[in-house]
Amino acid sequence: MRTRWRAAGVLAALALVLTAPLPAAARQEPATPTKPAAPVTVPALTDWTPTPGHYRHTRTTRLVADSPEERRVAGTLADDLRAAGHGTVPVVRGGARTGDIVIDIRPDRTSLGTEGYELRSGARLSVTAATETGAFYGTRTVLQLLGRP
Repeated sequence: MRTRWRAAGVLAALALVLTAPLPAAARQEPATPTKPAAPVTVPALTDWTPTPGHYRHTRTTRLVADSPEERRVAGTLADDLRAAGHGTVPVVRGGARTGDIVIDIRPDRTSLGTEGYELRSGARLSVTAATETGAFYGTRTVLQLLGRP
């Protein structure tokens, strides 16, 4: 009798595991002859427009942030970059130079919503958002795209 109950318990546990909802996987937009595939991130990018150019993170990279909100987001990113093996990245004010990452919170960018952001890559990387939350989420994508050195 105990063997039957044990078998029933194992079957019930398997049924729960196999029928439980799974987290959504990142969906990658397929590449076309005129548009390369979007980078895979979690959550997946909702809009992807490739442009010419590239960004290179180096040991001279700085995080450029002026307002207190931008500096909070940049400070968190600096800590996370260090933890991910990208070295110590200073948070500075003022103009950006080649290789820098710019955190820019612009409340007038209402089209981005409260959690959205715009990420532009070129000689420098810029994360623009209407809110501090949006800028923070943008830095999560930056971390994923930079990966481990």
